[in-house]
Amino acid sequence: MRILFFLFVSAAALQAQTAELETYIEVRHGTLPIVLTVPHGGSLKPANVLARRYGVTGTDSNTIPLAEMIIEELESRYGARPHAIISRLSRTRLDPNRDLEEAAQGDPTAVAAWHRFHDSAQKACDTVMKKSGLGLLLDIHGHRHLEQRVELGYLVKADILKHSDAELNADTALIASTCIRDLDKRSPQTFAELLRGPQSLGGLLEFRGFRSLPSPTRPSPGFMAGYFSGVYDVAAHGSRSGGTVSAIQLECPWNNVRDTPENQRRFAVALADSLGIYFEVHFGRKLK
Repeated sequence: MRILFFLFVSAAALQAQTAELETYIEVRHGTLPIVLTVPHGGSLKPANVLARRYGVTGTDSNTIPLAEMIIEELESRYGARPHAIISRLSRTRLDPNRDLEEAAQGDPTAVAAWHRFHDSAQKACDTVMKKSGLGLLLDIHGHRHLEQRVELGYLVKADILKHSDAELNADTALIASTCIRDLDKRSPQTFAELLRGPQSLGGLLEFRGFRSLPSPTRPSPGFMAGYFSGVYDVAAHGSRSGGTVSAIQLECPWNNVRDTPENQRRFAVALADSLGIYFEVHFGRKLK
């Protein structure tokens, strides 16, 4: 009898923890060869999760509603939804875009939420590879740099972007260390064109009215300008270490992108349109 009671209590506790984690880390399954991750848009501060003691804790405001609109626009154009993994926890409690130690800082619930975020992201990438053979992960963030541009992070540092196209294309070690390693092998365009050519993601967004970096008009950051080149998520789930899902850290400025629902929708439309062309040009596939 005691054993049955213990098993019942254990099962109930496990069920409660699972429900709690599902609230903190939202997982949506899709059928497009696209994975969206949103690590810093959450606002939940549960009392049972300790506040992080160090590291960045600011919220990337409005990245969750922006991701919702991107999902809607992709479905509207291509008849299917991307996979999406969204952290609803405040960054004061969990930062999924860091290694486990810095991200959760030892709190058991935060540790479990971190694992759910990254296990789900990897499962989504594995599903994409199994079904489509290749794909793209977009890690959606927000920035407040003085230069209000969309920043695309490929794990290429700002000082390296200052190199010439010829230097970038010849640097095989650099290319192998990026989160678009597999995509570089597939694309008919050069590595430099993938980063900042007219049909790079930055180039396609600029053509649709959103200033971007890197892009044809801004191939590298200006002097002392802020730029996020990508961190944990794109390194962990992009193609740097293998696999055929490449990744890009998508840093969205506040002005004209995240600030109002109208601008969020405009950007979602531009990104969805751009991704259709991007897949055709670089992956050799139609999204539909």
